[in-house]
Amino acid sequence: MAFDLSTFTSALASGGARPSLFELNITAPTTITGLDFDNVKYFCNVSALPPLTVTPIERQYFGRTVKFPGDMVFGDLSTTIMASEGSTERNSFEKWMDAINGTNNNGMIGTLNNSTGFGGTVTLLQYGKSSTSPIHTITFVDCWPTTVGEAPVSYDTASDILQFDVTWAYNYYTFA
Repeated sequence: MAFDLSTFTSALASGGARPSLFELNITAPTTITGLDFDNVKYFCNVSALPPLTVTPIERQYFGRTVKFPGDMVFGDLSTTIMASEGSTERNSFEKWMDAINGTNNNGMIGTLNNSTGFGGTVTLLQYGKSSTSPIHTITFVDCWPTTVGEAPVSYDTASDILQFDVTWAYNYYTFA
């Protein structure tokens, strides 16, 4: 096999996908009032497509291990959010989590449950370098925050923006 640089560059159209061309939108459940995620699309500076795994089912047959496709397992969605000075976004995440399981009463607030909707939708849009419309849309269905990470405050980071991680659970995602 001969090395041919032009074949390689033509196979990687437009120079490849750029990981920095994305937008994250959050649609919170309507059963929880007072959540504001309008600016998260500007403040989400890290996200990753979570892993997707089909676990094998192993069976023994005549001294050999035979593998069959088993259950599909969706990895957690992880995001890093920059905080606005009013911490509107972090407060909204905390309020959402409190509605799922209250920090004070250790129970769901009101009638919030899976049938009335504690999960929302998170949509990750990927853009091409020369496109104004998304080239891929990944929609995470029945999504809710499982962890709102620490927001470190320190005199050592005077010229940085406060940020925190959010880990999400979801039932499945669609890819278009």
